[in-house]
Amino acid sequence: MEYTRDYFNRYVERKGTRSIKWDGCNAKFGVDESVEMIPMWIADMDFQAPKEVIDAVKKKAAEGIYGYSTKPDSFYEAIMSWVSRRYHWEVKKEWIIFTPGVIPGFTIAIQNFTEPGDGIIIQTPVYYPFMDGIRNNERRMVENVLKEENGYYTIDFEDLEEKAKDPRNKLMILSNPHNPVGRAWTREELERLGNICADNGVVLVSDEIHADLMMKGVHHQAVCSISEKIKNNTITNYAPSKTFNLAGLQTAYTIIPNDEMRKAFVTGLNANRIFNMNWFGPVAMEAAYNESGNYVEALNEYLDDNMNYMKKYLEENLPMLHMQKPEATYLVWVDFRDTGMNTEQIEHFIAHKAHIGVDMGSWFGSGGDGFLRFNVACPRFILEQAMEQLKRSIEEIQ
Repeated sequence: MEYTRDYFNRYVERKGTRSIKWDGCNAKFGVDESVEMIPMWIADMDFQAPKEVIDAVKKKAAEGIYGYSTKPDSFYEAIMSWVSRRYHWEVKKEWIIFTPGVIPGFTIAIQNFTEPGDGIIIQTPVYYPFMDGIRNNERRMVENVLKEENGYYTIDFEDLEEKAKDPRNKLMILSNPHNPVGRAWTREELERLGNICADNGVVLVSDEIHADLMMKGVHHQAVCSISEKIKNNTITNYAPSKTFNLAGLQTAYTIIPNDEMRKAFVTGLNANRIFNMNWFGPVAMEAAYNESGNYVEALNEYLDDNMNYMKKYLEENLPMLHMQKPEATYLVWVDFRDTGMNTEQIEHFIAHKAHIGVDMGSWFGSGGDGFLRFNVACPRFILEQAMEQLKRSIEEIQ
């Protein structure tokens, strides 16, 4: 099927569908249910999945029996083909391990490659479940805070090297591309980072769930494909969920080329009794990877346009808000620090005055105060409405 802007402009009613993003928005931010919130927080999209995926799931549902499922060769073949075509990385079937999500993927790595009290390096501000996984497993959070200049973020390599050399720090979780700051790390950046980890015995776990969501002129670099040394020290987590809006089908996979590391990871999965797949997930993933590549191209073009619209709107109407256009993801990291409000006031304002549900910058750790993360994977008219509400609300308080 050919996908045009009309596919993504179409409004799909999500209220009353058990959507966390829509049905859980008011409760999440403590706003009365009578208030019409615009949900732009949790990272799922307000677009339908590709028609090929919808048809495949319908066909599977028509069987009428939803029992335990196998992992057919077609599951692995779809992954190997997709990773080769999209990321230019040739992976072997035996490297691929099913997981129900990238969060279980990095949690299993934490549990099996570190001990309680060990340090785990993360690059804040960063996806906050990384922090939850570290704390919940009684490990120490070690922050390699990103350097920010005019909204553009880079890695503090001197600080990273110092922390990697500390023998108490055993593992690093990388967000590639980075959520929430939107960087698509370059080959040079990732090679330097990967070598620092490998040279100091720090296991590298790379969350690459946003790998397909690249803006114009940007390409994803799989860290594991850079060199043999880095490959043998790296665990990579992928999923079709962000790209094709399949999060509810709980289908992801981890790629581990190193035999010993893979064996330890699988032992951890088995200890947690994680081995059965969602009945619909693999079918949806295969249809997505095998038949829906043109959906991704059209989606990325639409997202790129949404980001350009938002950046121009803020520059022309709300110049006190600063936005660096992301290189990847559909998440926009907006700097509210020049509004004159402190972090607590910003977070109260956006939910209780502007009535927009977003991820609060403080959730993302050091460097997040004063920022808000907007999800722009929505029809343009919703984004326009959100920008108009934001403008009107700021004008009312100034």
